[in-house]
Amino acid sequence: MSQTQTVVEPAGKSVAASIPYYDGPFNPPDIVASLTTARCANWQSVNVTDARPSMSSITLDKNGFQYVKHASALSSPPYTVASWKDHAIRERINDAEITELAKSVTGAKKVMILLATGRNAQYVEPENAPARPDIYANHDGPLPSTRAKGFYDGMDMGPVRKPHIDWGTGGIRSILREWSHELAEEAKDIIEAEDEAAKLPGGIEKNYKGRRWGFYNTWRPLKPVRRDPLGCVDYYSSKDDKSFIYWRDIPGIHGPFRADVPLTQANPNHKWYYLSDQQPDEVLFMRMFDSNHERDPEHVAGAVHHCSFHLPGTDGEEVRESIETKFMAFW
Repeated sequence: MSQTQTVVEPAGKSVAASIPYYDGPFNPPDIVASLTTARCANWQSVNVTDARPSMSSITLDKNGFQYVKHASALSSPPYTVASWKDHAIRERINDAEITELAKSVTGAKKVMILLATGRNAQYVEPENAPARPDIYANHDGPLPSTRAKGFYDGMDMGPVRKPHIDWGTGGIRSILREWSHELAEEAKDIIEAEDEAAKLPGGIEKNYKGRRWGFYNTWRPLKPVRRDPLGCVDYYSSKDDKSFIYWRDIPGIHGPFRADVPLTQANPNHKWYYLSDQQPDEVLFMRMFDSNHERDPEHVAGAVHHCSFHLPGTDGEEVRESIETKFMAFW
C-alpha cells in the first residue's frame, strides 16, 4: 500500500462477532451455497469496531464506505414504516431523496436508481427459506431501470450473513450494458470508450479515457438497529483479497445475462466496522465500483466486503428493518 494513503481507524469500542466466511468450491454449485452459514462456511471470530466516535473521518475514498446524516421524509408523519412497502410512495420519495443525496456525497452529475431491496424478516438459513421468484424474469415489455425486491407479499427478506461484495467488476460492466435500454443509452459513450480500451495491452483498467462512472449502494435502517447490524471491511485491509465467485443470471435487454458476486474468504488482516445503534437518519454508503479507483487504486478505495452479523445479547430485540438502494453514478 502506498505510504501516502492513510487508513482511518475509528477509535470506538469493538464487539466480538463470528463471521461465516465462504469456504467452498471456487464456483459455488447453487445460490444456497453462496448464502448459507450451514455449509461452505469458515467461521472466524473477529473484532468489529464501533465507527460512531469517528464517523466524520470515514470516507468513501479512504475506506470504501461512509456514514451520512440524512432524514427521509418517509421517517416522519404522515408516513410510517409501512409506507416503505408502497411502491409509488417509495419511488416518488425515497428514490428522489437518494438521487439528490448521492449527488451531494459523491459529486456525481447524474444518478440512476437500479434496485431497492427491503429487508424486514429474521435471518433464516436459505435451505429453510421459501423460494422468491424473480418477478422480472418474464416481464412483458421493456425492463424497467428501477426495480425492487423484498417489498412484495410473501417475499420478505432477512439479513445476509455471509460476507460478500454485491457485484464484481465484470458483473457491474455487464449491468451497465444489459440492465435496461435507458441505462445503456446513458452509458453509450462509456461503453464505447471501454470497448476501445479493451483492445489495447493492459485492457480497460490501464487504457480507459472516458468519463468517470461508478456503482454504489446505500443502506438505511427503517428504525433504530438493535440487532443484526451491518458490518463493513475497510477496503485497504482487504485490497489484495482473492474472492470466490458465484454467477447469477439477471433479466436483461437481450435476455438473461451473467454477473459475478464475489464471496469473501477469511483474512486475518480484515478490519471490520459497524455503527452502534444506527438510526434511520444515518445512511451508509458503500462503494462497489468506481472508475477512479482503477485510475488510482492506492488513493481511491474500491469495493467493500460486508454482511450482517449477530450482536451478542440481542436475540429478544425487534427484527431489523432496512432498505438498500443500488445506483449508478455518472460524472
